[in-house]
Amino acid sequence: MKTTNDKSATIAFSFIQLAFRDYIAARFLINNGFLLQGLTLSSTAIEKYIKVILVLNGKTKKEMKVHLNNVDKLKMELASCYYDVTRFMDDHFLDILGKMYTIRYYDDIIKPVTIGFFINQFLGELDYIVNIFETKIITGLKRADGGPIKTAYKRAIDDEDPSLFENNYILKGINKKEHMEKLDTGYFINIQPETLASGETEGFGRNIKNQYLGQISLINVKFQ
Repeated sequence: MKTTNDKSATIAFSFIQLAFRDYIAARFLINNGFLLQGLTLSSTAIEKYIKVILVLNGKTKKEMKVHLNNVDKLKMELASCYYDVTRFMDDHFLDILGKMYTIRYYDDIIKPVTIGFFINQFLGELDYIVNIFETKIITGLKRADGGPIKTAYKRAIDDEDPSLFENNYILKGINKKEHMEKLDTGYFINIQPETLASGETEGFGRNIKNQYLGQISLINVKFQ
């Protein structure tokens, strides 16, 4: 068991707190139509939760410089910790998060990037994996006096925080398949390096019925 007077546990707890802040802000932004901003914070939130595992297994700062745009390298680092959390993650969800890391800075984009997904499904998968982290993976951190640490996520559950509960199928006790197959809004964005001056191409499709077979649906849009 780790305690907060242990340096690695202290660093891990700081990552947990920061990850939750990014996550709860991402939920607010996605639920209110600020999709790119919400996706960016979703990516940073999951990356910080992953770093909790790495730091608790003694990884150095250099070894923790792995990002969601290089999933194979990330899997190797996690496997060396005997806990590859990506096995719980939907590959389509990971693909979106990795692309979001790539487009954080447009001057780094060297080839076209297209991201397409259904908003309700993406949020459902985000809620699912954060719940896995908070209830099944991040356990055993204790205070210096030996008492358990209650994370901000668990306090928000106790307080029934609307920012966490809004459209959260897990905390509302809704079946995942039922949630993922609700009428949904499709969204895509395409970024072309040669046309950045004129902005991105975005599109929406509303009231779309989806089938859910264990992975969120991706929207494939082809550009000439």
